[in-house]
Amino acid sequence: MEPMALSFGVMLGFLQRAIAKIKDPRLASNATRYSIKDTMLAAFSVFFMQCESFLEHQRQMHSRCGQDNAQSLFGLTQIPTTPQIRNILDEISASGLFQVFTWVYQALHRDGHL
Repeated sequence: MEPMALSFGVMLGFLQRAIAKIKDPRLASNATRYSIKDTMLAAFSVFFMQCESFLEHQRQMHSRCGQDNAQSLFGLTQIPTTPQIRNILDEISASGLFQVFTWVYQALHRDGHL
């Protein structure tokens, strides 16, 4: 069996492309510290890693080492806290992410995996 072209990086790219199309419902202000992209990728990272303390561990790693896996694996610029993620994402419809499923499905079908 050939290696699958649909890698983590490709799927993360699909997610980032969908996130880029989502409009930020918040009014621009100094209190808008975290981008929609960082917030959505942070939420995704917790589910992907299946570890609810993943982001806190990454914040601690960043303070000790100057970098973290949230940056290198998921492309986060800033890591929001769990309450901040909830507050921001509560205002955003999940329908903006439905296209990701379609893109992954199409890639699997195109590569003969379905």
